Amino acid sequence: MKPVRFGCLAVAVLVGWPAHANAQVKRPTPTITAEGVPGGVSPGSSARLRLKIVLPPGLHVQADKPRDPSLVPTKLSLMPPAGVSIGRTTYPKPSDLAQPGGNEPLSVFSGTFTIDVDIAIGTSMQAGTITIPGELRYQSCTDQVCFPPSRAPVTWRLTVRPR
Repeated sequence: MKPVRFGCLAVAVLVGWPAHANAQVKRPTPTITAEGVPGGVSPGSSARLRLKIVLPPGLHVQADKPRDPSLVPTKLSLMPPAGVSIGRTTYPKPSDLAQPGGNEPLSVFSGTFTIDVDIAIGTSMQAGTITIPGELRYQSCTDQVCFPPSRAPVTWRLTVRPR
């Protein structure tokens, strides 16, 4: 019978695996805050929702319209309930970020920025609380590495005032 060297190697790899997994670089996460409408909204009115994003120092995300179409744009999508319609989404003005060896700078958002969304409340909307769920898709990068694209759920809760 041959010595069981393969089994010892397999055990050594399995025992060492958790230490290797914990040693991986942790993806930095932005702070994302859905800011509602203070005082609520009335049926038949319009309002502006705001999403505030605070990126950790040294991190940036691609703008909503990156110059390179192969890059992942930052995009906010909303799934409004019946009686709420989505209007214009306004992204901030991006900054240029020069990349070594690149022909043109990247178009990015960094630091703290906001995305605004105009909504319209239907005239038949009943008084009460409504929830507007959404999702922010982005890809965060440092000056040396980009992390896999991410999706962050966001939710606004608004009070619809009585007529």
